[in-house]
Amino acid sequence: MKNFLSKYGRHFWTIPLVLTCLAFAPKSYSEESNLKINILNLDKPGVLFLIICRDAAGFKESVENESAEESCFNYAGEIDLQNHEINVMLPHGEYAITFFVDSNGNVKMDKNFLGIPKEQYGFSNNVMGRMSAPSFEQAKFAVTGPTTQNITLRIGIPK
Repeated sequence: MKNFLSKYGRHFWTIPLVLTCLAFAPKSYSEESNLKINILNLDKPGVLFLIICRDAAGFKESVENESAEESCFNYAGEIDLQNHEINVMLPHGEYAITFFVDSNGNVKMDKNFLGIPKEQYGFSNNVMGRMSAPSFEQAKFAVTGPTTQNITLRIGIPK
């Protein structure tokens, strides 16, 4: 027995130490899943401005000022009447989506004198606020595996 301990004793604590380090080490990767966004009711082609936000502050700032926030993923690309699907890989978490289709190419959401949108727009969960954009809490959804959002575009005030 003494010969065994002297020969392997120094390695006795190595395995528990390594297992403990592995158990408490932070993950160097984050789990990701596909988010599939189906855009419904598109009636004019144009440039799609899509914003996917991870928190309420970024979502509110993006919606109110049409600006790029650090906590948000921004995408702009051509969309036509045949191409209605977008696939994005995202880390697991909660998100909210806002977007609009710029059909006249001026790179902004056109509104009338009352501030009502004249171009198509939409939000995740198809939610609408009362006389304003919805909150992050209303629009948020979880990505914990493959997720699909079917978003219907609108113009003006929803009925």
